[in-house]
Amino acid sequence: MPGNRRITGLRSPWILAIGALLFLFSLSAAVALTLPSDSILSVLRPMLRKQGVDLSAREARFLLPSGVRLSGVTLTFPGNPPVALDEITAGWEWSGLFRWAPARLRFRKGDASADLRFSPGFWNPGSGTVLLSGVSSSDLPLSIFSGSGAGFSIRRVEARWNVSGGKVTANGSGTLHFLQVPVPAPESPIREARIEGVDLSFVIRDRAFRIPKLAGTFEGSPVDGTGEITQVLSPARSTMTFHLRIRNPFEGRVASLFDMLSKNAKNANLRIVGTLTAPTGEFQFF
Repeated sequence: MPGNRRITGLRSPWILAIGALLFLFSLSAAVALTLPSDSILSVLRPMLRKQGVDLSAREARFLLPSGVRLSGVTLTFPGNPPVALDEITAGWEWSGLFRWAPARLRFRKGDASADLRFSPGFWNPGSGTVLLSGVSSSDLPLSIFSGSGAGFSIRRVEARWNVSGGKVTANGSGTLHFLQVPVPAPESPIREARIEGVDLSFVIRDRAFRIPKLAGTFEGSPVDGTGEITQVLSPARSTMTFHLRIRNPFEGRVASLFDMLSKNAKNANLRIVGTLTAPTGEFQFF
């Protein structure tokens, strides 16, 4: 019938256009998925080199619908040893638009992982979230950890960050297997303060890492306190201040210290100040 022919005639161009788009998408996907690793890396390396980072990888592959995965990765930063990673995955997740963080970057090394989500302008993100799991100071090739005795092991830490006027701010919380702070001062009765089972909240303001709440155990005794690390983005110039209260230390090494230094004390404050490479500690008993 004439009416049916008109409807068919109107639909045919749309069907052809959709078919052509699907064909082009399939062709592009097939080409992308079969590109050799060297071709992908030749695009990524110059982009990272502009940021002062050298990249090498054993394998690089595109992921559908919009992502790339690198395996056997080594990142080299100026003035620091190279960082070896099992895998880096970068992509765009449309569902992330509801959280205004569709761009995603994930690092993995063994059981350790870092998952970052960015605002849509991923080339210059203004906000995002970061989730760290299983990361420890031994995973970071920084002399500040290998030489000073400072260290940490993260169970899970999550934070929300923003960039405004070139300044980074963040709020977060998490749990750590342990946090270790060296106390090499000759007059200190201990060489290190290792706090186990740490729960903390933190903020980053004006390049300072502030811990308004910290709780855990030290040699079996409950500990709570606060802390601050300045110049957190420049570890070589960082200084720290921790105020820790140790409550009811009835057993373990802390009990021996209390017997030696203050037999009538029931609690103690441990104050740690100085640079990350040479902090000093002081006990105050009460």
